[in-house]
Amino acid sequence: MKVGLQMYTVRNAFAQDPMGTLERVSELGYKYIEMANHRAELDPGTGFNTPAEALRAKAEEVGITILGAHFIPSVQDGMFEGFYSDTTAVQKVIDYYKSIGAKHLSLPNDFFPDKKTLLHHCEVYNKVGKACRASGIKLLYHNHYHDFQTFDDKLILDIIFENTDPEYLGVELDAYWTFRGGVDPVEKIKQYGERISIIHEKDYPLSQVRNLNIWDIVSRDVPIDYHSFHDNLKPEQFTEVGDGIIKIQDVIDAGNELGIEYILVEQDYNTIGEFPSIERSMTNFKKMRGLEL
Repeated sequence: MKVGLQMYTVRNAFAQDPMGTLERVSELGYKYIEMANHRAELDPGTGFNTPAEALRAKAEEVGITILGAHFIPSVQDGMFEGFYSDTTAVQKVIDYYKSIGAKHLSLPNDFFPDKKTLLHHCEVYNKVGKACRASGIKLLYHNHYHDFQTFDDKLILDIIFENTDPEYLGVELDAYWTFRGGVDPVEKIKQYGERISIIHEKDYPLSQVRNLNIWDIVSRDVPIDYHSFHDNLKPEQFTEVGDGIIKIQDVIDAGNELGIEYILVEQDYNTIGEFPSIERSMTNFKKMRGLEL
């Protein structure tokens, strides 16, 4: 697998100096990146008003390939009745990333108060995914821990992929959140197989092992919403790839067996600074086998 970076990891640096951040990311060894646009209704590109031509030129200059982006509106209440159902708004995102040669767009977070809402969102995923495919882009769904809650004794994540067309929606599996949701990420990699395009990785610190299983902290029976999700994010419960207790080599091996092309560092939070964090993860990746660095 090829090692890359989800730019949410360096979001503060990118907000201050997009082009300088690309240079530094490249210097630290990351040649594949995925953008993180959390203001997609205001700006279809990076969320920071970066012209597509300038972004593409800088990426080419520093030897970086932009794989695609997470895209989500800044106001997440009602986003499926608003932003994602607005074909004009979504098409602007698609056109931006098509113009820089990207091959993926990802839905980075969603919340489901009930199964009816979940199934409705699956219909929207198919619609957005069909529009992406028409432009040569693959839409992916990125999981977090709450996707391992259940409706009718079935995991939400499984319901999503059972009720969407593989041609229109692929998998961007976050191994950390799978692990914290009480599920073995290797088993999910095997289950979803070639439907997975990208794996996201960070690590979980041994010092926080008592809080590892999120369902020991949060009720699995109460649907998670945007606010309760963020209430349960604790910076001390993240560490750099290779510094924690997740069996990352097993994730790499499973991904390689299925021909999954990319594994991206996505550090939701760090305690050592954005650039030291991604440098540490790259250093540890260099000690692992089966990776293209």
